[in-house]
Amino acid sequence: MKITRACDYTIRALVYMAQSPMGTAFMRSDIAKACNVPDSFLGKILQSLAKSDILVSERGKKGGFRLGKEPKNICIYDVIVAVDGPLNINNCLDEQVGCCFDQSCCAHKMWKDV
Repeated sequence: MKITRACDYTIRALVYMAQSPMGTAFMRSDIAKACNVPDSFLGKILQSLAKSDILVSERGKKGGFRLGKEPKNICIYDVIVAVDGPLNINNCLDEQVGCCFDQSCCAHKMWKDV
């Protein structure tokens, strides 16, 4: 499995933000420049992170984006889901596809737990 470009950009931005004291607000354009990420693409990513409470978005003169939780409490899985949506490591877990063996397959529960 490879992470998407959006996840790569997201992780770069979060690592950059995590290097400053908690509560520091960042302008989108400053993050984009520091992380070498396209500004317009970053805007969509940051909004997704704000909807997932990984970031806090504040408007106004002293606004910007800041971490919504301590860096040590940000899970990479939550970051990936916030940016790319639900993760299914096996097709049988995809609710849209479904699995005809979910009751009889000995590995189904294991995949679900993972």
